[in-house]
Amino acid sequence: MKKHVMVISVPLMGHTNQLIALSEELVCRGYTVSFVIHPTAQTWVNDPNIQVIPWESQSVDSDDEYIAPKDAFWHKISQEPYSWRSSQLMLERVIAFYRPMYESLKRLLQEHHPDCLIIDRSVIPAIDLAIQQQLPLIIQTRFLGQFVKPSSDQPQFGTDYPTQMNLWQKFLNFLVPQLETFYLLPTMLKLNRIRQECAYQKDLPTPWDNQTIIVGSSFDIEPQRPLPTKVHMVGPIFSNHQKPVGDSLHDWLESGFGKTGVIYMAFGTLATLSTRQAKALIEGLVETGLKVLWSLPENQRSILPQLPSTVRVESFVPQPAVLSHPNVVVFVSHCGMNSIHESLYHGKPILALPFFGDQHYNAARLVDLGVALKLSKRSFSRNDVLDKINQLLDHPCYQEQALHISMRLKQTDGLNQAAQIVETIIQAA
Repeated sequence: MKKHVMVISVPLMGHTNQLIALSEELVCRGYTVSFVIHPTAQTWVNDPNIQVIPWESQSVDSDDEYIAPKDAFWHKISQEPYSWRSSQLMLERVIAFYRPMYESLKRLLQEHHPDCLIIDRSVIPAIDLAIQQQLPLIIQTRFLGQFVKPSSDQPQFGTDYPTQMNLWQKFLNFLVPQLETFYLLPTMLKLNRIRQECAYQKDLPTPWDNQTIIVGSSFDIEPQRPLPTKVHMVGPIFSNHQKPVGDSLHDWLESGFGKTGVIYMAFGTLATLSTRQAKALIEGLVETGLKVLWSLPENQRSILPQLPSTVRVESFVPQPAVLSHPNVVVFVSHCGMNSIHESLYHGKPILALPFFGDQHYNAARLVDLGVALKLSKRSFSRNDVLDKINQLLDHPCYQEQALHISMRLKQTDGLNQAAQIVETIIQAA
């Protein structure tokens, strides 16, 4: 009888991409795979051999849903000037949804009886349930981050300091994480109380302690550090079934007018720009003389200024296929880890515009690596955009370093390594 692997994720594209790729590979290796996700994201799972299990959970204090958040919430997070405050807002959202997520997942586990669970790092209720029910568990994450802390002389996760810190930055690198932990402590205690109430237990482990973790990233991007035996850095995990660009977009990418080359711009599905930011970006990018392709969700189109004919806006594009196109010369990105992996895998330098979460830390690492320049969301102008794009294009070192990292990432074989770890866990169980 085939072993049943259940994959659980929140329906945020950046969280699901690697899990979908891994699910497809496990199906090819003969496993029964189910994918638990909200109905709005079911179409992201294209393999007909993967059973999609609809998962809905409503907040305990509103009619909002975790996976279909109000645009105003993510706009507030995106424009919040202080990272500790945006972290608190996201934690409060986890608290609001923890109990309904826990109860709905508990019913799904009782109904489907999986042999092994692969859970996105952010689905804390699912991790808690797996531990409580003693089910074989694998946590999957796109970045190492705080799962294994950097050494004290490295930039701490959540900061945006460079690797070569001056004395003041070293002091802040020590102090700021301590202050943020203290600031977030009441919110964390509130979350732990809800976890205890749901489990009817007083003592609960930290969700990620002593668990098998598959990290779909690489030390070619993240700072090197020793790893515990259960934490596996496998490299980026990409699907073997990448979607091509459509004919219309392909023809547009191929066509030439003005200066050669295309600047591709995308900020994921959650980061929300202000009208001022959109205007400065468009004006600066247009002034380069290159064509601009902007992947922008429909619900954010109100921020757009008047666009010249050299700018094309799409609500969705197959990003790996776009970044692999030889005419794409620079990627303007929020620096989510999936976007970083896809850009560097295809050797494209990055103009970084981070908004929240891990993005500021990620952007600083890219600048350290010599593959990116960074804008500040609070204060950049059209001239900043133009100047930094021209630097990325005029100095070959950025392209050369991006191509060097591309060569390294292509040797990691992340998908195969991740699948082998899953098979080892299933066989041991």
